[in-house]
Amino acid sequence: MKRKIVAVVLASTMVLGLAACGGGDAGTTDTTGGDDAAATNEAGGDDADVKEGSSDDENTLTVWTWDPNFNIYAIEKAAEIYEKDHPGFKVDVSEIKSDDIETRLTTAVSAGDLSTLPDIFLMQDNSFQKYATNYPDIFTDLTDSGIDFSQFSQAKVAYSTLDGKNYGIPFDNGTVIECLRTDMLEEAGYTIDDFTDITWSDFMEKAKVVKEKTGQPILTSQAGSPDLVMEML
Repeated sequence: MKRKIVAVVLASTMVLGLAACGGGDAGTTDTTGGDDAAATNEAGGDDADVKEGSSDDENTLTVWTWDPNFNIYAIEKAAEIYEKDHPGFKVDVSEIKSDDIETRLTTAVSAGDLSTLPDIFLMQDNSFQKYATNYPDIFTDLTDSGIDFSQFSQAKVAYSTLDGKNYGIPFDNGTVIECLRTDMLEEAGYTIDDFTDITWSDFMEKAKVVKEKTGQPILTSQAGSPDLVMEML
């Protein structure tokens, strides 16, 4: 029997989305624009503890997410609250990194078998539109689900909206702050006030001075990671 799947999107901003799973034919899925390298990986990977596929128990939902102290905690806490009015309900959570979840989604579509996918998965905002556009068979239309999307930040809702339909549930909208070394600013002839309420162009010009005076860049980023750009957006 086909089960409904929820896909969630996180990061400094994230979204929850439902996907349609089961062993049905995914041959009509448009896979253009997908990650070809990721598609060559096995869906099972090396994670022996990963629960693949939707649960056979109608009162249990399988979940793929990451971060035990935040995302997994939130999912399990939500299940506790729901279980109070729905005795016997539970979630079966597998801890999987964001990149690995995306790899598994791509692999499932490429194999034409969505039965390996869980009921709920977490996804980064910046990936949601790409996957919803290229792999529409994965997601469930939640527009008429009874969820009041007006209660969420509309910028967050937009990430999981495609052609006017809602395919995800906003999950997290984290605040981003900038932390600056005041001793380094002072060495460059600045104070924190010089970097308060300024334009990006002004920031860049002052950042060049900081680099010239101190030898250190004012911004850093992890190689191969889009986190800094995502936070700025």
